[in-house]
Amino acid sequence: MKHPYLILAIILMITLLLIFDRLELRTRRMRDRAEKGEPSDGMLPKDKVANDKLIVVEGGHEDLIKRIIRDFCGWHNREMLQVIPVVTKITDQQFAIIFPYDVSFDIFCSFINYLNYPKGYGRRFYAIGWTTTRLTDMWITAESAGKQVFLFVSDADREYDYVFMTTIDQLGYQLNFSIEKAQLLEHTAKTYHMPPFTTGDLAGSETVAVSFSEN
Repeated sequence: MKHPYLILAIILMITLLLIFDRLELRTRRMRDRAEKGEPSDGMLPKDKVANDKLIVVEGGHEDLIKRIIRDFCGWHNREMLQVIPVVTKITDQQFAIIFPYDVSFDIFCSFINYLNYPKGYGRRFYAIGWTTTRLTDMWITAESAGKQVFLFVSDADREYDYVFMTTIDQLGYQLNFSIEKAQLLEHTAKTYHMPPFTTGDLAGSETVAVSFSEN
């Protein structure tokens, strides 16, 4: 009578091993795609969202910049897909990042901050950004909504917890990630200037650099 139970136990063990092997293969494929900057099948949104969010980053070669971008994406996409940047190489040391599926304003600002001081790289990079604000965005009030803005990190920054924002009409703000209200500055840290190109100019040789959760 013991043999049928033994056979059932063996079948169960084989089934479990097959399931674990399939899960491991799926995880490995997702990890490989993340390392290559390729989206996993079926995970990208169906529709793109019109927006003018743009980041220009420089100070490193292509593989290094994309690795930093994927580090940031991997952190924010662990539980849900929030950041889908598309990277365009401008020169050997300069890259443009756009967001065809859009991204929240607070994550966009956090991305700019992170690109200046990426964790684990021990050096400073340089990233600045542009977008048009919305009243629903974090920190944005009626006074600053609907305006084109320039976003950057001060060269004198030692706290690594905020970005500066200058509106097209030269109003300056400090956006602190731990405070929901923007601080209006008496003098702008930098004056607003137009981006060197628009998101529409960047159609062409682009790479989707997305990392997904391995869970």
